[in-house]
Amino acid sequence: MPRAVQPGGISGKRRARYTARRRVALLASARRIQEEEGLSLRAAADRLGVSHSLFVRWQQLGDASVVDPLVALLRGKKKSSHPGPIGQLKPLEDALLRYVFEQREQGINVETFDLAVKASTMCPVFNAKTFIAKISAVKRFTQANSLVYRMGTHESQRRPEDVAREAADFMSLMRPILEGPHRDRRYVLNMDQTPIYFSMAKKRTLDIVAKKTIYIRTLTNDTKRATVAVTIAADGTLLPSTMVFKGKRDGRIAKTELQTFSTIHFYKCQENAWMDEHVMLSWVDDVLRPYVESAPENIIPLLILDSYRCHMMPSVVMRIEELGVEVRHIPGGCTSLCQPIDVGFNKPFKDRIRRQWVTWMISEGIIHGTTSPPTRRDVAGWIERAMADMKENTTIISNAWKKSGYEWFVPDEIVKNIDAPNGIDGEEMMEWVGVDEIVDEALAEVDRNDGSTMGAANEY
Repeated sequence: MPRAVQPGGISGKRRARYTARRRVALLASARRIQEEEGLSLRAAADRLGVSHSLFVRWQQLGDASVVDPLVALLRGKKKSSHPGPIGQLKPLEDALLRYVFEQREQGINVETFDLAVKASTMCPVFNAKTFIAKISAVKRFTQANSLVYRMGTHESQRRPEDVAREAADFMSLMRPILEGPHRDRRYVLNMDQTPIYFSMAKKRTLDIVAKKTIYIRTLTNDTKRATVAVTIAADGTLLPSTMVFKGKRDGRIAKTELQTFSTIHFYKCQENAWMDEHVMLSWVDDVLRPYVESAPENIIPLLILDSYRCHMMPSVVMRIEELGVEVRHIPGGCTSLCQPIDVGFNKPFKDRIRRQWVTWMISEGIIHGTTSPPTRRDVAGWIERAMADMKENTTIISNAWKKSGYEWFVPDEIVKNIDAPNGIDGEEMMEWVGVDEIVDEALAEVDRNDGSTMGAANEY
C-alpha cells in the first residue's frame, strides 16, 4: 500500500505565493527575530516557516515593493548583485569629475580621450597602461558617473556666461530704442540668411539592435546648397525672400533659368551661393525698399542685423540708411539669444522644407531609382511653399520675437486695461482680437478717460 504524504512533503513546507506587502512584513519579522534573539537568517526563516532562499532573494532585490516582473528580473541578475571590484579611476573620481564640470562650464568639449590624458598626468600607474586599457577604464568611469555624449545645441566663440551677459546688455539697450510713438511693429524688421542644402539626409535611423552596418541613402552631391535671405517683421509679417544659388552673377543660370522661376520671390547667383555685398544691395532694392516706402511719415523703420561681414559694410549700411531706416547690429555670438529668425523661425521653416525633400526622395530616389540631387527649380519650389505656409502662421513669427526677449511689443498693461466683452479676460483678449484692434481700443480708452491711460498707450 503506497505511503500517504501530507501536503507540503515530508518537511511540511508548502509552496506559496507572497504578495509584495507580505514580503515586506516577513522581512521585517525576520530582522526583528535576528536583532532580539541573535539568530541567523536561516534560523529566523525556519521560525517563520519560509524558505531561507526566499529571504536571500528578497534581500538581493533590495526593494520588496517591486511587483513588475521585468524590473524584478533585471534587478535580480547575478551580475548586479555585487558592485564588482573598485574601478581603476576610483581614487581620481573627484578630480576627474571636477575637470569635466569646469570644462563644460566654459563650453569646452570633453571626450574620453581627454579624460584618459588627464588621468595619465595625475596617476603614473595609470599612465603605464596601454592605450586600449586606458580608454576602457575611462568608458567604465563615464558609465558609472552617468556621463554620455550629447549633441551641441548652441555654438559660440566665447563662454556661455559672457555671451548671455552681452546679450542681456544688448536687449536692455534695444528696449528704449524700440519704444516711442515713432515706432511701429510692422516696421521693426529682422533679416538673416540661412543655408538650404539640396540633400537633407539625417545621420540617424531606426534599425535592429547590434547591427554593425547601417545603410543610409544619400545623393551624389550632398554639399550642394543655396542661401535664403529671410526678413520678418515684429507684427508677424513675412517679407519676400531672396534665394542665392551657385553660379556667375551674369551667367547662363542667372539670365535664363532663374528668370523662369516664380515672381513672388527674388533669385540671385553668386560663385559660392553666399550672401555678399552685391547680393545684399540687391536685397535692399528688391525687398526692403518697396516695403518701407509704405511706412507712415512719423514712423522710423528699424532693421536688426547680425554682425556678418556683408551686413556691416559701409556701402550696405549707407544704402539702408538712405531709405530712412535705422540699422542696429547684434553683437557677435549673441544671435542664438537675440535674433528672432535664429530663435524661432529657422527650425519650423526648415522642417517644412525637409518634409518636401523626403517626399521627393521617396518618389524620385526610390521609385525611379535616381540619386541625382534635386534641381534648382525643385529647391525654389520647396522654399516658396514653405514660405507660404509660414506666412499664414503669423503666430510662429510673433512668438519668435517674444522668445528672443522682445515681449514688450504687446504690453500687458494695454491688454489688461481693455474691457473684453462676453466675459473674456484680459489675457485672452489678444486671441479674441488682433493687435491693431487692441491698440485702437486702448487709444479710444485714452479719449474716454481724458488721457488717464496715456502712459500705457505711449509704452506701445
